[in-house]
Amino acid sequence: MTTAARATRFAPVHRNTLKDQSYSELRRALVTGRFQPGEHVTVKLLAEQLGSGIMPVRESMQRLVAEGALVNLPSGRVCVPSLTRAEFDEIIEIRMLLEPHCCRKAAAAMTDAIFAEISEGQARLRAAAAGENPEAALWANHQYHFGIYRQAGSRQMLALIESVWLRFGPMMTHSQAGGAGAQEYLEAELKTQEELLAALAAHDGARSAKLMASIIQCTARWYHKSYPFAEDVE
Repeated sequence: MTTAARATRFAPVHRNTLKDQSYSELRRALVTGRFQPGEHVTVKLLAEQLGSGIMPVRESMQRLVAEGALVNLPSGRVCVPSLTRAEFDEIIEIRMLLEPHCCRKAAAAMTDAIFAEISEGQARLRAAAAGENPEAALWANHQYHFGIYRQAGSRQMLALIESVWLRFGPMMTHSQAGGAGAQEYLEAELKTQEELLAALAAHDGARSAKLMASIIQCTARWYHKSYPFAEDVE
């Protein structure tokens, strides 16, 4: 990828909140797959792309290292981690514990206004997927999920889910790459997401939780069949 292409990854940040905005932009880049697993990142290049100074970016990167979203290498470089199957399975296990539970709570607390926002997000996701815009699709998918999780009203649980998605995010471009079975997988997920919307509208917590579990399990099966995990490329 050229430097010019990389430069489109970020929106410029304003100097009054450089540290926070740099961190937020880097997190968004990770959860929408703008970084690839195994990719090396440098403070200088990111500072140039963000239009910020070296220090805010360095501090943001070290926060992300502490969260497991980036790793420090023995060489002193920083890279996006490549997950093993065991690490991926642990992420799926954590998601299965947290996300269906959040859906159950969100269904009970769902309001018309929040439901309208989540529905609009799902419509944007379908439009982005049909328009072959991977980054927009991944961000719309993130907004759909987290619109639901925020409605659960648990800040601690939301933070845990966010940390898990930081690890999983760089893998997600694989679903947008058009590989074998990718279109069928995406269509099945979109259909289940629409069924989940209906369950949320009906305040059906049990069905909402079941459908979210189905989405996560479908994701796990497809990635296990098609994704090149760290041990596959060594």
